[in-house]
Amino acid sequence: MLKRVTAWLGQATSVLIIFHESPDGDGIASSLALAHVLWGQGKKVSLVCRDPVPAVFNFLPKVDAITTDFIVADYDVICTVDCGDAKRTGFPERIRKFARTKKRLINIDHHLKNDLHKIANINLVDSRAAASAELVYEVIKGLGVRIDKRIATLLLTGLFTDTGGFQHSNTTPRVFKLAAELLARGGQLRKVSKNVASSKPLTALQLWGIALERLWRTESGIVASLITQDDLRRVGASADDIAGAVNILNSIPQTKLAILLQEEANGKIKASLRTEEAGVNVAALAAYFGGGGHRKAAGFTVDGKLARSSGGAWRIALS
Repeated sequence: MLKRVTAWLGQATSVLIIFHESPDGDGIASSLALAHVLWGQGKKVSLVCRDPVPAVFNFLPKVDAITTDFIVADYDVICTVDCGDAKRTGFPERIRKFARTKKRLINIDHHLKNDLHKIANINLVDSRAAASAELVYEVIKGLGVRIDKRIATLLLTGLFTDTGGFQHSNTTPRVFKLAAELLARGGQLRKVSKNVASSKPLTALQLWGIALERLWRTESGIVASLITQDDLRRVGASADDIAGAVNILNSIPQTKLAILLQEEANGKIKASLRTEEAGVNVAALAAYFGGGGHRKAAGFTVDGKLARSSGGAWRIALS
């Protein structure tokens, strides 16, 4: 499968790389790493995400090249990275049409199989990988490209973010081996850590404080909290500032499942799920509500809003 991916990319003159909406570090950085390689080979390459890139990733090289739309006819090959399913690309109908007509859709991912796997003409998928960065690394090696400092830092960002700074249970010996190689090739771990984990704006900390003030816990070990649109307006925050808050909830001792509900501006509620418990699969819970993810980190979105009763209790008003 890897040979087919590298053959297609090698023959293409124009490539579109799409990563998932509500982008994270792995999707952004892995896509940029692949784009840098293809740019270096003289190809026309565009990067697209339906949603804006969070400001925390502005340190990544050429992040400003990422756009929010595209014209299908402009490309020989479309490559989806870290998308999970067609809906998560943000452009499911265009993706399906491209796969049917041009038959040059490559899916690079580390999520469990879903509808995108049925649509794509080639699937380079390994759910054992901690991040899509691991798979993009294999593609880059297959293309015969030397990994420089810039590409190493991008791939390191993907590994770092999807393993929670090398703390989550998906941090395998393979992850450390790849991280060591990327460091040896000039990957800037300190820069990644400083920008992603150690630099939080005041608005983010204020928002996290609100989430912690509201949290509740069940006797069974479920910890949950919520953030509303009013909260964002009150502290002058953006939706990006919420990133990472659910991991704080999950760090509370004896927590089996952490849930953070986020009210979005478009009349939807986004739920982020985290766990470190061996017997808990949050991806299965997310799938029940039409979402997805991994066993230890997943999410879903439903129509509705967060409302407060006259007694002060919060409730979810589904549309």
